[in-house]
Amino acid sequence: MCGFCSYFHFDTSDNEFPNLDLDTALQYIHHRGPDSQGKYVSANGRCGLGHVRLSIIDLNGGQQPLSNASGSVQCVVNGELYDFERIREELEAKGHTFSTKSDSEIALHLYEEYGMGFLEHLRGEFAINIFDVKKNRFIAARDRFGIKPLYYTVYNGTLLVGSEIKSFLPMGWKPEWDVDSIMHNGPVNDMRTCFKGVYKLPPAHYLIATSSGSMEIQPYWDADYPDKNVKETRTVEEMVQGVHDHLKDAIRTRLRADVPLGVYLSGGIDSSCIAGIASSILRESNPDAKLKAFCIGFAGSEIYDESAIAERTAEFCGADFEKLLLTEDDLLNSFEESVWHVEQPHNNLNAIGKFLLSEFVRDQGYKVVMTGEGSDEHFGGYAFFHADYLREADNASPDGFGTLPNDQREARLKMFDTTSRKLLNNINTHTMLGKVLTLEDKFYHDAALAQVGRPNPALAMAESLSGMARYKANNKWHPLHTAMYVENHTFLPNHLCNSLGDRSEMAHSVEARTPFLDHHLCEYVNGLPPSLKIKYNDDGTLNEKWVLKEAVKPYITEEMYKRTKHPFLAPPSEGRNPVVVNLLDKLITKETLDKLGWVNIEKFLEGKAAYLETGNLFLFRDMMIMMSYVTLSQRFNVATWGNTKNDVAR
Repeated sequence: MCGFCSYFHFDTSDNEFPNLDLDTALQYIHHRGPDSQGKYVSANGRCGLGHVRLSIIDLNGGQQPLSNASGSVQCVVNGELYDFERIREELEAKGHTFSTKSDSEIALHLYEEYGMGFLEHLRGEFAINIFDVKKNRFIAARDRFGIKPLYYTVYNGTLLVGSEIKSFLPMGWKPEWDVDSIMHNGPVNDMRTCFKGVYKLPPAHYLIATSSGSMEIQPYWDADYPDKNVKETRTVEEMVQGVHDHLKDAIRTRLRADVPLGVYLSGGIDSSCIAGIASSILRESNPDAKLKAFCIGFAGSEIYDESAIAERTAEFCGADFEKLLLTEDDLLNSFEESVWHVEQPHNNLNAIGKFLLSEFVRDQGYKVVMTGEGSDEHFGGYAFFHADYLREADNASPDGFGTLPNDQREARLKMFDTTSRKLLNNINTHTMLGKVLTLEDKFYHDAALAQVGRPNPALAMAESLSGMARYKANNKWHPLHTAMYVENHTFLPNHLCNSLGDRSEMAHSVEARTPFLDHHLCEYVNGLPPSLKIKYNDDGTLNEKWVLKEAVKPYITEEMYKRTKHPFLAPPSEGRNPVVVNLLDKLITKETLDKLGWVNIEKFLEGKAAYLETGNLFLFRDMMIMMSYVTLSQRFNVATWGNTKNDVAR
């Protein structure tokens, strides 16, 4: 688990290439890899690869960049590659010689063996850069779910690639706002960022750049779902067992580490079953083994504090329990530093809680934790999925298991807001997700509205999906599965795996592993009928994640088995706390908003006053978003929109 920053110069008239400042760029992401640092620069200066390392496996070896024996392939890897011992043995049998015992090195040799087919052999969370000296090309690749970040931009004829955008600053990049992306919520809804020309490589994609300047981005994997009109032939019991077996295998592979490993534990079933299964596996070889469980508690907030439930789960699992008790002041005081690390807006205090929890874990001497991200996306854990589950009958469920009679289904569906887009078979999920980080029209400057039009984040989210996915959504998939596909390709990689995941964890040099995003498990779960994920109970309720609950029942408490979904939430600020008042007075002023250039200053200052008077939670969201952009403006020294040659004059 590490970080990288790389560059690749395209051809020039004299092919003399500037030597960019990789050393300083690596200092900007030192937090991702404090254990060692390395770089490679090609003989002609065309390509540079920089790497900072967080040592997890092969502690004394495994330094990067990695090279094959001849030096014709150079590589840097961020992430964790599982089942690497087996793959290593297979490659050694084919004649490959390894120079380290790390998991990362298999990527290099798989590329040598299979070319661009190497990615299908990888299991885990990863981002990879490869320079092929003989073919004079640069390759970047990202894992199937976007667990690990990978950003790129082309600036002054050079491709820049990095684990974090801030690493581009010492290499000459000058940040400008992408107002179209900001207004349509590109940082969460698609593969844009808030910075002009800076993009995220889509999950499950690779990029190939050649010396002549061509760039090609291609998928190597994608999620799929069964035909909604084909009846499932497996029994319910068989499918429950299949989930159990695949999840246990995913957790087992993620217990491999040469350093202490713990688990993030909340009051939900996802982290609880990971703790239970992991404890069970550890005791197969050591009956006295104890897992370390880390939890957040929120002082003075009974509604949001789940630490008591988590502690009961830890006791049930026989895990050592550590709680970090946070106050609202703790969260607000870390706001600016957290935004600097995640490099996109916060709309609440959740990510700051994870940011501080990771610091706590590091200070306890732990580098690796397992977390529950990805479960809701595959087992139907969100309430907004209910409407899309009800949108059509589940014709695939064996013997109608868990389904509603059509008249009841249609009656319940009327309870939901069904406004949506024709692009995705009338599902509702993207219209809900699109609102999360979106400001009202009135807060934008007239010049920005004139250039971009009214914000339409739901449409941006729908259009970000491939044409093939939209075809399947309208012709093959059940609406619940379409909703899951949308969530998995937008909100999951861009928010959950970024703000709440990698960026908050690696800010404090902590590697997080996500068993629910093991692609073998996900492919299996994707193939299950909708009504095993959201089951209709005899009492008229909808039971989300039913098949998961049944599969992990032996590993969780009865309390957890019966508990309904409660998402992790940090308590919001109601506007009366002196810390939030001071933060607003520091970050939301006429001067700071004018520096952005795209804000209707008068309207937003009115919104600030209204929030401080009423403590309205929607206005709190607006304040969080705008304070985030002001923080990014100051930390990145972003040019004022409207003052650059490509912007519309105001």
